[in-house]
Amino acid sequence: MDIYEALEQRVEALITAYRELQKRVTGLEEENRALKGGSEEIERLTGRITELESERDEVRGRLEKLVKSLSEIDV
Repeated sequence: MDIYEALEQRVEALITAYRELQKRVTGLEEENRALKGGSEEIERLTGRITELESERDEVRGRLEKLVKSLSEIDV
């Protein structure tokens, strides 16, 4: 019966290792989804930054024209 007990222990160890591996795979899949979602967020924020920089440049141009106009009036 010692052979059967040893075999049973090995099978139990394999089952335990398999379950732990399943948990780890599930955790890695969740982390992967989170990272992919993060990259989409980064892309969205990068686009928003580009939009804001364009608006800033436009406002800067308008302000420079306004300051130039004001300085011409003072002359």
